[in-house]
Amino acid sequence: MKENIEKRIFDYFTNSSDFNGMPLRQISEEFNIDYKLSIDILKDLIKEDKVIIQSSTNPNIISFHHYPIEAQLEVLDNARDIKIEYQNQEDITIIYENTEYPICLYPSQSKLKSDRSLSEFGYSCYSMQLAYGQPQLKPLFFDIDVLDRYYNDPRFNFDFGDYSGNISCKYDEFYNPLVRKEDNVLIKSFGIGFDDQMNRVVVVYLRYLHNLTGEHQVYWKGKERHQKCTILSEYYQSTIEGAWTSSYSIFSAFLIELKCLNELSFLIFNINLFYESFENEKKPKEFTFFFTPTTKNYYDFILLLDKMISENINKSFFNDKIDLFDIKEEKGIYIKKDKGTLVLLEEWLTSMFVIEEDGSIAEIILPLKKVRKERQIPAHKINENYYDLALIEKQKEIISDVYNSMRQLRHIFYLHPKAKRYILPKSMEEAKIISI
Repeated sequence: MKENIEKRIFDYFTNSSDFNGMPLRQISEEFNIDYKLSIDILKDLIKEDKVIIQSSTNPNIISFHHYPIEAQLEVLDNARDIKIEYQNQEDITIIYENTEYPICLYPSQSKLKSDRSLSEFGYSCYSMQLAYGQPQLKPLFFDIDVLDRYYNDPRFNFDFGDYSGNISCKYDEFYNPLVRKEDNVLIKSFGIGFDDQMNRVVVVYLRYLHNLTGEHQVYWKGKERHQKCTILSEYYQSTIEGAWTSSYSIFSAFLIELKCLNELSFLIFNINLFYESFENEKKPKEFTFFFTPTTKNYYDFILLLDKMISENINKSFFNDKIDLFDIKEEKGIYIKKDKGTLVLLEEWLTSMFVIEEDGSIAEIILPLKKVRKERQIPAHKINENYYDLALIEKQKEIISDVYNSMRQLRHIFYLHPKAKRYILPKSMEEAKIISI
């Protein structure tokens, strides 16, 4: 009997495509034995390191870790008193156990390593780990440039939020993948972590790596970090604890300020200050912490930021407010030259608002001008693309300065008498802004 139960648990797990465990009560039902007797048999198998249990709100997978034998035996002893309950709903009878922490059974890792063949998994090294009973939510860490293969390939969707993202291949109008079969991959979620030097790394839970083809699992294995790394707390809270985070990334905070500025502008002057607010799906993929620190990526980011600021300013906003041109004399000829958008913004604000405390309009606009100036560097000379961790700090400094400028501009607009009707999002003043 004991050997048959051991084999049934082993077969249940190895035949499951999702590496699921077998419900505890299924043993007594399938073998037609007393429920409490089945627990005694299972305790023996646990002591012999043949079987393990998981008890949680979702015991159908090995989530985080394996429990000590003593703890497993105690859980099984307590499970003797778990009763079956029935609930009738119209023509349906729902059968369930009266516990918040049901139990599922698995072959032990030593049993799997000795008896399970992995030939079906080919080169899928992360699938093999799951097949050997590794926890599905075990975090694994990788060099940030592991994402470049997908980020730079237009055949892949590369979507991200503040602290997480996902990857999938694109399909044509007939729902055929744009990539070959070996590249048809899906990573449901990845996030941000840090190595022991506080450099950014990518974190993925083992279960999501199983969805990669064998070829791509080998590619990720080559980028895996083996030193001690940690997960960004906001990513852990949202994915493991199921909690809403009360913070914004500096990138999202910038976009919120941009949106509020536009709404205030329209409310006060009946015209938008910016052409575009880059909301929702219009958020550029370069606007992210998932940034490999190369000069190419850095200047691509600067180019994007300038397009979102100086090139995004609506010149029509300044009509009938200030002169849009400068008149300059060159060799006796008067030439009319367009003023740049940042010059227009600074001149108009200076004519409209007086900052009584320390500081000036010019100081608020200065970080925006610095972006414009930084953009000119690759435009006027050929730069070799190279990797430099210092570019991460440079990116952080620039986006932080620009965010503070946008925030101050929003404060200025909010001082206008017509802005009293505008209700600022509560999160604007209360949320924690993260720049990592």
